[in-house]
Amino acid sequence: MPRPFPVSLRLDKKNRNSIAALLSVLEDELPSKLIEPRLIEQTEDFDGDGLLVCSFMSCARTRAASELAAWRARFGDRLQAIAGGCHASADPAGTLALGFRWVATGEAGTGFAQLVRDLAEGRHREPGVLVAGGAPPLDRYPPWPASGRLFAHVEITRGCPMACAFCQTPRLFGRTPRHRSLESIRRTFEHAAATGHRYTRFVAPNAFGYGSRDAIHSEPAAIEALLTTTRTAGIEEIYLGTFPSEVWPTSVTPELLQLVKDHCANRSIALGLQSGSADVLRAIRRGHTVEQGVAAVRAIAQAGFVPKVDFIFGFPGESDADREKTRTLIAHLVTDYGATIHAHLFEPLPGTPLAGATPSALDGPTRALIAELAGSRRLTGLDASELDEVDDERD
Repeated sequence: MPRPFPVSLRLDKKNRNSIAALLSVLEDELPSKLIEPRLIEQTEDFDGDGLLVCSFMSCARTRAASELAAWRARFGDRLQAIAGGCHASADPAGTLALGFRWVATGEAGTGFAQLVRDLAEGRHREPGVLVAGGAPPLDRYPPWPASGRLFAHVEITRGCPMACAFCQTPRLFGRTPRHRSLESIRRTFEHAAATGHRYTRFVAPNAFGYGSRDAIHSEPAAIEALLTTTRTAGIEEIYLGTFPSEVWPTSVTPELLQLVKDHCANRSIALGLQSGSADVLRAIRRGHTVEQGVAAVRAIAQAGFVPKVDFIFGFPGESDADREKTRTLIAHLVTDYGATIHAHLFEPLPGTPLAGATPSALDGPTRALIAELAGSRRLTGLDASELDEVDDERD
């Protein structure tokens, strides 16, 4: 009997959910003895055999390029590597130029599985770009493989209707929300509980949008059904509306927050606000107002949760007045509502309307606020040393 074809999947902290989904696709589409999946957590663990699968975000492209160059130096022309994920889908030509033999765009499915099958069965495939077609129902594949090789957070909604100008998500998954059914969720968690898992978090563009038609506003009945189904299936520790997802300001209601208190282990709720300037919010096509964001933070705090609020610094075209409004708003949220700020620096991501934009510089008062909040443990995601490194890169 021929030896199973090795398929090595590069696994790191940032792509665990993606690799779990890829394993699920392969498990569903291919005969069980055709391939030998291997999880590669250290670059030296890859032995050059079979197919190497990499999935990475744009923020990790430099690291991915460096790793690929090292593998090419070790294995030469026998290296067979494919890249997919957010960055590859947004910039397939650039990703191919890094040295990958194939680049897969869009959502993994039958096209990716067919490539693996062809290689495993000895058929030649020309290098190039594999374009995935369509947007399959989220129930098409389980969120992780039934074999239990990799347990991950459960994606309950895919697709984001808002299309913020800085974000790759709607360009990768489309703007029409697709929700995982309650039946799929029940099966998923019954299997999880049977294999010893008692904890879960959810993945969605807006965690409070599950089951709603637009995924922007909330449907409390759908959220309650999600949480009770998860609990009944045997999951004891449930987190909704926090890492790795966030909630949309207009979806936050007292009724929904009470559901989270009743069913979940959350002590915090993560909310995307991004700027304190109405002009900036309009420019980035955010789709909500500053006032709606503040109202959501207030409701979260009044319900007894710590609001964790996302802000992005350095949007293109920000004025001194815009930055002052953001600083004033952050101070208000921290002082009056006990918020913690999760800070990001704007990065022009390929495939987005702001792909070619130049980040604006951070002024002294903004730097001082970041340093002050980080020192008092009211800010995560950035610190002063990271700002210095970014300045060095931009100079």
